[in-house]
Amino acid sequence: MRRAGVLINPASGRGNGKGRALAEHVKTQDGISFRMLEDFTRLSPYLFEMAQDNVTEIFISSGDGTVQAIQTILAERNMFREMPRLCILPHGTTNLTATDIGFKTRAISAQAAFIKNLQQAKTVTRPSLRVLNAREGGIRHGMTLGAGAGATATRYAQTAFNDKGVKGNFASFATMATALAKAAFLKANANDLSRLDRPYPMRIAVDGSVKVDGPQVMFLATTLEKLFFHTKPFWGGKHGAIRATAFPYPVPNVFRWLVPIMYGSENRKAPKNAVSFSSNSFEINCDETYVMDGEFFEGPTSGPLKVEAGPSFEFIVG
Repeated sequence: MRRAGVLINPASGRGNGKGRALAEHVKTQDGISFRMLEDFTRLSPYLFEMAQDNVTEIFISSGDGTVQAIQTILAERNMFREMPRLCILPHGTTNLTATDIGFKTRAISAQAAFIKNLQQAKTVTRPSLRVLNAREGGIRHGMTLGAGAGATATRYAQTAFNDKGVKGNFASFATMATALAKAAFLKANANDLSRLDRPYPMRIAVDGSVKVDGPQVMFLATTLEKLFFHTKPFWGGKHGAIRATAFPYPVPNVFRWLVPIMYGSENRKAPKNAVSFSSNSFEINCDETYVMDGEFFEGPTSGPLKVEAGPSFEFIVG
């Protein structure tokens, strides 16, 4: 027997009302385990209650951070007899993860109808990206990890654009445009902390083999097939669950390398000195803050941050 669970974080999307609108459609529906996440400390108990209700599909109205928290609980606590399928309803501010694994139907009424009827739908399976030793919280499961400008640009987008009502790909585009304008027309300046394209010392190793050791502009690692704007900044073939790329400092000629940087290809030349690899685990040293799916965290107080491929989740994409 299939049973839907609906978990809504009404604070997602800067309180845009999408979650509450969905709630009006499904909260009194028989056969649906509905929970409104007004208090985030209730997340784990709510998931436990859904497990007791034998929920088989969880529909998540939230941003990427809530999805990350749900994946972490599901992967680490074994509440469900069988891992439920997840459906990400992109009701958050940005929902970059939804580009690859989010539910494609945007109308609230259509989403509600799908939940009520549990129609057959297309699904995709992706492993999580499992961070083993974050300074606070320890283990966490997400989909995309960023360091250097990957984290700095995310924070900039949130404060400069999301907080002012600019959301989704519009905020991502505006952030990218700001960074590219400086990189294209202003000389590199390692001491200018206002720039996203500044050097971040990093050391990255895979199975004891050092891939990167020196100043980088940005590092990205993901288990997704595509990122925002459907970008695929990876080269060299997929040999493991994780694909990752580090971009060197200083940035190569922007006008020459912009498209190759955003849309990697096995048949396209990688940007000069960029390092791209695929693996099932890696270690990274970076003194700056990391970001995973829009949530920031610090690395361990000593030694590298350890990352590996986690368990696979099945996502309903419609």
